Amino acid sequence: MASPLSVNVFTAPEKELVAERSRPFGPPPAWDPMTSTLVFGEHDAVLVDTLTTAAEAEALAAWVRLHHRNLTTIYVTHGHLDHFAGLSVLLRHFPEARAIATPKTVEYAREQVGGLPFYRKLLPGRLAAAITVPEAWNEETFSLEGHELRIIEQGQTDAVDSTSLHVPVLDLVIGGDVLYNQCHMYVAATTPESRENWIAALDRLAALNPKIAVAGHKKPGAPDTPDTIAATRQYLTDFGRLQQETGSDQELYDAMTELYPDWVCHQAWLMFGF
Repeated sequence: MASPLSVNVFTAPEKELVAERSRPFGPPPAWDPMTSTLVFGEHDAVLVDTLTTAAEAEALAAWVRLHHRNLTTIYVTHGHLDHFAGLSVLLRHFPEARAIATPKTVEYAREQVGGLPFYRKLLPGRLAAAITVPEAWNEETFSLEGHELRIIEQGQTDAVDSTSLHVPVLDLVIGGDVLYNQCHMYVAATTPESRENWIAALDRLAALNPKIAVAGHKKPGAPDTPDTIAATRQYLTDFGRLQQETGSDQELYDAMTELYPDWVCHQAWLMFGF
């Protein structure tokens, strides 16, 4: 009989960036707080996403060790560098773990590595010296102590070829960046069409009726509750509506501030790009 599983979430705080403001309003440039999720059984564990900086990844590795489990798998939800830049650090601490992602995620991650000089300017001296890309995993599932973890292909959300992870035995979805939790969202690269796909991806998560929903980016201390799915959906709807109703970038920014005053990391670059 398979042993029960548990879940724990590590949240890395917002971090400052070395960059010019993308717009003359909003706070100084920073990267939004983000999560890494550990699913674990009696003996083994799976880690989802590996954070960004070397220091974050070192702290994450120490946190994983506190669980006293054998880390068998590291799963990367999508190809944005902030979700796999810490992978080389984790693999140094856990060399027996396999690092996997969908083939499309791996392809996009390799493209992101080509942009490393830009990211190293944003975070000078803070990224790992070596950046490792996960290996392609061609199956729709993988397992942990006899329990199935299901990969959900989500298409374009805040990144191309995003995925989420479903752990049925826990009624858990790990949304990756399909899901945000009280944290302003990276919508700068979206279009009305891609936001419709993003909303459809959220609907797929909601249809699973999860009891736990972990966002890729979240306000530290925010609960991992399924109402974040509807909140993410509403944010996208509001952004699309206000983009049509407002007459300038600042009006749009101010309108979203008014609607979401308690959401963290209200960065202009998340809305308009660098």
